[in-house]
Amino acid sequence: MRHNVHTLVFLYSGHHDRHGFKVGMNEYFSMQHINRNIQECTHVKKVIAFVDCCQPEIIRVNEEQRLIQFNATASTDTAISSRNEGSPFTKLLVQTFTMKASGGKCALPLCKCRIDGPFITTDSLSHYIEIHRQNGLLRGMEPEKSLIKINWQNECLAYNYSYKVAFLFDIELPKPFTSKHTYVVLATAVNDYDALIQTILFPRFAGRRRLTVDLI
Repeated sequence: MRHNVHTLVFLYSGHHDRHGFKVGMNEYFSMQHINRNIQECTHVKKVIAFVDCCQPEIIRVNEEQRLIQFNATASTDTAISSRNEGSPFTKLLVQTFTMKASGGKCALPLCKCRIDGPFITTDSLSHYIEIHRQNGLLRGMEPEKSLIKINWQNECLAYNYSYKVAFLFDIELPKPFTSKHTYVVLATAVNDYDALIQTILFPRFAGRRRLTVDLI
């Protein structure tokens, strides 16, 4: 890790049991391993952790480090996830940090939730999670947070961007066609590079090319 990194963000969403965090078919990272590696990063002054698993444990930082940790559920409870829809807690986190910027809507129908101000703080995130817990989005899970050496009301987690995050593509048709077309793709529509090319850009290119041929 680079020594000019002062804030470490740790996110885990998956299976956890007495062996630790499952990262492969038969491969685990123990909590002791995570704790030791974080504590040895003496240049890291603040750790922000989001732990989405069953029986989550609290990260142990060294005496000089501060900790903000949000868990999907209590240390004695199980987390809820489905094969098709994934984890509601992780989806809520993604929504929190990207919905406003990506122009999306809440996963709850008719929900007008929002976080005002230029920053997302520990307090505003806690409130946002609690609103959706009460509205049933977390399917009965009871998220918890742990803070060490943190001013829980005003501690900033991220910028709360107010503009849409989008990619701008200019597509030029090959000769003898001379037209050029611009397409805007929201960040929320992009999962990986291959999908961007094959399912988003190419169909638009092919459709435009057919339209151009028909007009000629």
